[in-house]
Amino acid sequence: MKSLRARLCISFTALLAAALLMFGVIAWLVAREAMTNDLDDFLRSKATLLGRLVSVSRLRMEPWIEQELQVQERHFMLQVFAADGSLAGKSSNLAYAILLSDEVRRSEHPAGNAVIETLYVDGRAYRAATHPRREQWGDPVTLYAQALMPLDAVQAREWRLLVWLVGCGAAMLAAGALAAWHLSRQWLRSVANLEEAARGLSSAELGLRRLFVPADDAELAALAASFNLLLDRLESAHATQQRFTADASHELRTPLTVLRGEIEVALRKPRSAEDYREVLVSNKEEIERLSRLTENMLALAQVDVGDGIAQRELVNMSELCAGVVARLQGLASEKRITLQHEDGTNEPLSVNGDRIALERVVANLVENAVRYSPAGEQVTVRVSKAPPWIEVQVIDTGGGIAPEHLPHLFERFYRVDKARSRVHGGSGLGLSIVKALAEAHGGGVRVTSAVGQGSTFTVRLPAA
Repeated sequence: MKSLRARLCISFTALLAAALLMFGVIAWLVAREAMTNDLDDFLRSKATLLGRLVSVSRLRMEPWIEQELQVQERHFMLQVFAADGSLAGKSSNLAYAILLSDEVRRSEHPAGNAVIETLYVDGRAYRAATHPRREQWGDPVTLYAQALMPLDAVQAREWRLLVWLVGCGAAMLAAGALAAWHLSRQWLRSVANLEEAARGLSSAELGLRRLFVPADDAELAALAASFNLLLDRLESAHATQQRFTADASHELRTPLTVLRGEIEVALRKPRSAEDYREVLVSNKEEIERLSRLTENMLALAQVDVGDGIAQRELVNMSELCAGVVARLQGLASEKRITLQHEDGTNEPLSVNGDRIALERVVANLVENAVRYSPAGEQVTVRVSKAPPWIEVQVIDTGGGIAPEHLPHLFERFYRVDKARSRVHGGSGLGLSIVKALAEAHGGGVRVTSAVGQGSTFTVRLPAA
């Protein structure tokens, strides 16, 4: 697999080569056409001038005519033909005569024009311009004046131009490739520095180090800033995971320690059946606490990976809350607490969600209110509509929660009174589950409380 640097250089070099090739072909074709046109214009002008200088009465090539037309200096040849096409004279630099072509003889060009053609003699090509001289318009031809030049010289110039184009193009291509290699190395050096810095980060340094954001490179600055945002999220997730692991370990260690201690004490000596029964009852309570803790941790794990909502259906929140209240009446009676359900409106109070998850949300709030309220108090579950939301309020008249605890209530394993929570079997995950499941349904939860007056937990869910 080629590196990014190699791919950049190859791509840039290929594009540059294609551009140079296109430019070279166009330049060569244009230059070739221009040279051919210049040669034709040159020969046409010389043939026309020759036709004017040659005397009809003395059809021959005078030496002064060659000097006048600069035959030797410009490396071209001259020929003069009579009206019948026979050769009347030629320049001194033409070794042998070249016959007049039939095309020129049949030409109907008026006076002043010339016939341009390419002649091949003994394998050598000549470009020729032949001027048929007429005294007046429509008169017969009196002579043919012809200027010729071997195409060897023209082709040599064309080949020299081609060599220059190829040479310069190759030099430019090599220079472009070297420049691309150097620039990509300079640019990717910053990427390499970012890579080295990222590789050097350890989990212990997530909260201490961040990648340098260069001010003079917008793309790398955006990349480094995005990576730093990712590191911030990773740091937060890592810290949450560490805290969750530590708290979970602590929560699991305590009931396991109690279980082991009670069993070890029970096994030290023979005991009565009643003593063993007390140990088993105590162990059952600890196992139930472990079971609740495991279920809560599993629920949070499912929400974290996006599996908190198994399926969505139309759920009537009023009926759901009435069912939860009926199910928990026994627990409320044991605590001598009045548990009641109220509807804030006669309209259908439905949401699209997972019925089991929503039951867990309401049940957790009601259980907390019942467990932590003193005997003789009242817990009310009220369902109302606040467009576009459906609100479920769990209101208790207990002792309330101090203001300093309110911002942390929904944190995992957070408990206002750890000793009191242990007595009631709490693990500090119930409110975290409520918050996570409410947010998974597109809603949220908030709490208001006053010490000595009670607390109100409000869950808001999008109305169906």
